[in-house]
Amino acid sequence: MWKVVGHEEAVALLSKSMEKDMLSHAYLFVGPPQVGKTTLAMNLAQGVNCLESPSDRPCGECTQCRRIALGQHPDVQVIDLVANASGTGIRREIGIDQVREVQHAATLKPYDGKYRVFIFQDASSLSSEASNALLKLLEEPPESVLFILLTSDAESILPTILSRCQWIGLNHLPLSSIANELQQALGTPPQEAIDLARLSKGRIGWALEAARDPKILEDYAAELERMASLLDENLEDRFAYAEEMATLYARNREKAIGQMKMAVSWWRDLLVLKKGEGEFVSNTPAIEALQRHARWVSSRQVVEAIKMTRDTIGYMEANVNPRLALDVLMLSLPRRRE
Repeated sequence: MWKVVGHEEAVALLSKSMEKDMLSHAYLFVGPPQVGKTTLAMNLAQGVNCLESPSDRPCGECTQCRRIALGQHPDVQVIDLVANASGTGIRREIGIDQVREVQHAATLKPYDGKYRVFIFQDASSLSSEASNALLKLLEEPPESVLFILLTSDAESILPTILSRCQWIGLNHLPLSSIANELQQALGTPPQEAIDLARLSKGRIGWALEAARDPKILEDYAAELERMASLLDENLEDRFAYAEEMATLYARNREKAIGQMKMAVSWWRDLLVLKKGEGEFVSNTPAIEALQRHARWVSSRQVVEAIKMTRDTIGYMEANVNPRLALDVLMLSLPRRRE
């Protein structure tokens, strides 16, 4: 039984491929963070090793499926990011040593299942050496081996690697799908489920984690309040925030970009309030701050702030000096003057 929420087309494609024994040797799951890429990859790993008939895979109940779900199967390996020292701080990547271990393991026959499955988390973080080593594996894939690469940024992966993978795109899920899953899986009250679904912005993984762990929502609300406070602060405080974000970017690029996208959503909510459509605000934990600033920030300033923030995200993703890009953004944001 597929545990992934939504993504019916992807599930149908993979199911059909398993039934007809026509699976690719390598897949690339592309989509925003926390939309279900890892869940889909684990379900596929279960499917190719499941003890049931092809039409019933993955069953989720056999010993193979259960061990994979628990992370205890010797033939299923998840390759995570590791911290590496660099001249600009701590950089997280998938390194050459990790891929060399995969190269060795891939030459061995499956120990307990039918397939050896290697799942690469954030494949866009493969180092140059690791990418070239993985490419050799994909060019001459061993038998009974399945590679699954996960990424939210396919453009950062070697084109030669991309050409050897079958792409499967995963998009943000509808609010209704996430709210329903929260209610059915976790018993979340209906209104709370809707609020979390709005905050998740289509990321089912985030919504489920936030429903289980209240601290996630607390941290989210604190970050929104920090963003809102920038409009009241002087340049020194704003530049301090830019420095914090640049440091975060050096340590965890995905998290830093995520917080910048959160800022875009905050500004969009402010514009929604300016238009008198408060019922469509998604960042409900920040509603008081949004209402406070909506009284003095003009719609033109909000639109410009959205544009500047999105431009800054683009600069950071293009490897422009993040501190410089963030400093320019801090200079451009409106500031309330008493």
